[in-house]
Amino acid sequence: MRISLTLALVLANLAAFIIQVTVSGFTLLFSLTPALAINGAYWQFFTYMFLHGDPMHLFINMFVLIIFGPQVERQLGWKNFLLLYVIAGLGSAFLHIYLTGPSFIIMLGASGAVFGILTAYGFLFPRRWIIMFPGIPMPAIAAVFVFAGLELVLGVFSLEPGVANFGHLGGIVTGITFMLLYKFAGRRNRKAALGDFEFFWE
Repeated sequence: MRISLTLALVLANLAAFIIQVTVSGFTLLFSLTPALAINGAYWQFFTYMFLHGDPMHLFINMFVLIIFGPQVERQLGWKNFLLLYVIAGLGSAFLHIYLTGPSFIIMLGASGAVFGILTAYGFLFPRRWIIMFPGIPMPAIAAVFVFAGLELVLGVFSLEPGVANFGHLGGIVTGITFMLLYKFAGRRNRKAALGDFEFFWE
């Protein structure tokens, strides 16, 4: 029986954190240092999304991934799920660097990738209600855009020092783009399967 990709990603993040706390220099080498990453340390664009700053940082990201990941994985299939996870992490890094510049301040964490998964959940199950901190319920699709607005405001006004809010926003924007393309491709495939008929879903 194949292990779910969601569980595999959680285990990969846990394993990476164990290595972080046991191997000197590992975090600095594989975190995203923008000034280095754009000048040859390209692996950091991929590896940073598996590293975390402390146990709570790891716990929050993996908790959200475990809650929303399995349902998104079942709907998208493991290949699309993995693609979304990776490109949301990349989108997070690119937007962060674009808006803050190629600094030597390191960036690490799965938040951008996880926000991409959460965004996909909102598009796949828009009317399901989720609880946003501090206990506010709202439809999943509304939560996606509330998160996007919050991260934009927090980033513009630097209200959360030490948090890559633009990176979070990058994960959401990438997730939105991915899901729009995914749904468009699905509509095209359904139309091709049905010939030239025009129809409405009832």
